[in-house]
Amino acid sequence: MRLIWISCLLSLMAGSLYAQVTGTVRGKLGPEKSEILPGATLVWAGTRSGTVADDQGKFSISLPPGAQLLVVSYIGYTPDTIACNGPADLSILLEPSVAQGVEIHGRMEATQVNTRDPMRFQTITEKELCKAACCNLSESFETNASIDAAFTDAVTGTRQIRMLGLEGRYTQIMFDNVPAVRGLASTYGLTYVPGPWIKSIVIAKGAGSVLSGYESMAGQINVAHKNADNAEKMQLNAYAGSWGRMELNLVWNPRFDRVHANKDARLSFYPTLLAHGAFSETRTDMNEDGFMDNPLFTNVILRNEWVMETPGGLGGHYAVTWMNLENTSGQLDYSPADDIRSRLWGAHLTTRRLDAMAKTGYTFPSREWQSFGSQVSYTLHDQEGRYGYRMYEGSESDMRVNLLFASRFGENHSYTAALNYQHNNFHESLYQGSDTTRVFTPYLLDRLEETAGGALEYTARHKDWFVLVAGIRADYHNRFNWLITPRMHARFSISPAFTCKVSAGKGYRTAQMLMDNVGILASNRDIRIEGFTGQFPFGLDMEESWNSGILLAYKTEIYYRPAVLTLDFFHTRFENQVVMDIETAREVRFYNLKGPSYSNSAQVEFHWSPFRRTEVRLAYRWLDVKTNYRAGLLEKPLINPHRAFTNIAYETRAGERGQQWRFDLTAQWISSKRIPLAGEHAEHRTPERSDPFMLVNAQATWVLRTDLEIYAGGENLTNFMQHDPIISGENPSSENFDASLIWGPVFGRMAYLGIRWKISGANP
Repeated sequence: MRLIWISCLLSLMAGSLYAQVTGTVRGKLGPEKSEILPGATLVWAGTRSGTVADDQGKFSISLPPGAQLLVVSYIGYTPDTIACNGPADLSILLEPSVAQGVEIHGRMEATQVNTRDPMRFQTITEKELCKAACCNLSESFETNASIDAAFTDAVTGTRQIRMLGLEGRYTQIMFDNVPAVRGLASTYGLTYVPGPWIKSIVIAKGAGSVLSGYESMAGQINVAHKNADNAEKMQLNAYAGSWGRMELNLVWNPRFDRVHANKDARLSFYPTLLAHGAFSETRTDMNEDGFMDNPLFTNVILRNEWVMETPGGLGGHYAVTWMNLENTSGQLDYSPADDIRSRLWGAHLTTRRLDAMAKTGYTFPSREWQSFGSQVSYTLHDQEGRYGYRMYEGSESDMRVNLLFASRFGENHSYTAALNYQHNNFHESLYQGSDTTRVFTPYLLDRLEETAGGALEYTARHKDWFVLVAGIRADYHNRFNWLITPRMHARFSISPAFTCKVSAGKGYRTAQMLMDNVGILASNRDIRIEGFTGQFPFGLDMEESWNSGILLAYKTEIYYRPAVLTLDFFHTRFENQVVMDIETAREVRFYNLKGPSYSNSAQVEFHWSPFRRTEVRLAYRWLDVKTNYRAGLLEKPLINPHRAFTNIAYETRAGERGQQWRFDLTAQWISSKRIPLAGEHAEHRTPERSDPFMLVNAQATWVLRTDLEIYAGGENLTNFMQHDPIISGENPSSENFDASLIWGPVFGRMAYLGIRWKISGANP
């Protein structure tokens, strides 16, 4: 083992001895116009040594002994050969290709590590999303080492994510750069985006940009939908799981074959239609606990996007999304429509939601570096449901307006100013059902939140080795008064191969007690909001935290194959926090933090392509997450301090029609987690810690041709299951009943089969 580590170290050192060539690849659009070319391929002539440009067109490549010619290529542009025999910083401009019927293919990494942007960390591409089933956004991080995905409870099948050891509600999740997963959708919102609709996902650790609001506390995730600018003409995805889950997704883009270079001199709108349907009516109980392993559901989601273009610099992106979701779970024979079977313990949730988004921008023709833009979004959300013997009703109307102006002074200094207004009106209630003698505390949580404010973000660059982004925003909240949010991000290129990023910033958010912690509703715990006044903010303070972090990235080559090593550490400290305390059996308490609450996260990740068409990612992450409860400063429950991660992807050589095989394997080791007290009687006591376990997922894809592929895979191949995940499941009316203490899979091995069909031909 020692020899292996020494060999790897010597290889890294050897790679750093070679001269580094860096630069930017752009494509010429006109006399004074150009565009960045992300994914441009660069290869040293006569060698196997090469790399691809990142999403900003930037690259860094070692100069092998004897190499002098760098070949640069990109689809749609004429390849160029650059003479270079020593360290250099190149600015490469490719000419549009005039050849007919010629395509130049380059290989882009499925997950790209961004060393240029001081905020962004990783970009998950569509290729990475195809490595697993990824039926919706909550399942799109199975092959990512930075984000954990877990279930909220053992009954409803609701998934949540964690970043830096903190629940997903502390990460600002945006759709097309507009804040989206928040309010009553803070947990369920991850299921509102089908995986086949996603073009890419950008992950930023730590406090995000002040231009997007004050709610980013642990990080930012931006999900880019497929639209008229980036989707195929048509894409069809069908999926079937071994437990009865069936899905069908459609993306239709009639603009696909339009030649962008020949823009006509008039206002143009280009539509895209996205449709999703899914259902499951199969009841299974593999662990024989009397409860369904997976929920029954019927989901319909429709989205219509429009891209607007004009020849004068005005453009826009508009979208409307409508969804109707119905989910049923609980005891095996539970049915909300049957008078007899409805008396069993069950959860039935119906959600109806309408989202509208409009983004309009104008770039000044004589000043391409100066622009004005607006973002307007509106949401109507209505949901009602039953959770055992409790009845829940919730509705939300949300409107957000954001105006932005971007400009610069000098070549290396730019700024963006923003004004914004947000209006949120909530009606939320939780009360006792009529079919039980159990007594629960009823809660009426109506509230109105209005926020108005502005932000300024300044960016300074010094050549290619230093970038500083400093921002501050001030918002006035109708109940919490002034909120001041400073944030800073910086990137240093210590050498062409070695990059350092640092960040620090503040974040705020209003707690949504029930929907933030929806897993507790899968229990008979008595819910107590300490200091509850009946008037918003119900005796609870706004959550407030500071986050700071450092990230080191080293790009090199090992045996002439690209490799990236990243190491990051982030510390999040809460000034105020709404604490959910489940340390006492049969009850859950919400109260304001008194004392410390923090999260420390350290992660090392290694990307390498040891052979052609092969990618390997290895990662290890350590978490130290503690909160001061009534019982003292304790490790946060149900969070694993250690996680080891491996992802291996291999694909065969593509044939003339693109036919090939792709294989993907993801394995992760999850350490033990602290389990809080579940009951006071011996028969209901839980162990203090869970068992460590291994999760293995795999998928094989058969590409018949470039536009048609069949995929099959399996999840939880080790068939590991948490035994007895439901406390007192044999007596759901008992005060000890609790399905919220979930630390591992509650169902066994699962297989799935699917087909992806893309049509990229010209319109008739």
